[in-house]
Amino acid sequence: MMAIITQNFRLNALANQYASALYGHISATSTGDSFMVNAGGQAIQVNIVGGIKGVRDLVDGYALEAIKDNYPQWEEIGIQLLSRCVSGNELTQAGLEIWQSMVNDMGDTVAGKA
Repeated sequence: MMAIITQNFRLNALANQYASALYGHISATSTGDSFMVNAGGQAIQVNIVGGIKGVRDLVDGYALEAIKDNYPQWEEIGIQLLSRCVSGNELTQAGLEIWQSMVNDMGDTVAGKA
């Protein structure tokens, strides 16, 4: 289990909201709690463990961690980014694009490119 990446209340709330909206999207567009990544041309099924919490771990590991590693004011940048990813409980186009980028990064990691 990953530790929460930030103590910033607003960033945590947005990350939870984004994870919840993503989980709903994944559940609606795939069979069950899984999604596919392209790993060097091979389709790999990724199972989500823990529902929304599992998706939150992915948001932390593939979105927030990258921002944290590259920007001193990462929490403010994270808030700005995640604010554009959800509207109410719905994913926005930006939220879908960020998710696709995360999926691509996961595929690159599995394929040994990252």
